[in-house]
Amino acid sequence: MPQLDINLFDDFIFFAFVSLLFGFGDDEVEESVIELNGEVALAQYYIGQRKLYMYESNLITNLITASILTKK
Repeated sequence: MPQLDINLFDDFIFFAFVSLLFGFGDDEVEESVIELNGEVALAQYYIGQRKLYMYESNLITNLITASILTKK
């Protein structure tokens, strides 16, 4: 499992703190905030990986095209 990014961890702490302020002792509020933050973290990770894969596939395509065009 990948390590959490520092920004994601800060967001998690912020949402956990806000849930404690508005719903201290209310387990449903705390659980929903933690669940929501987990979903956001997974979505950000997924989008980041998709962007990386798209960049890598474009890079490979460009390299192959350039190598074909430069052959004499």
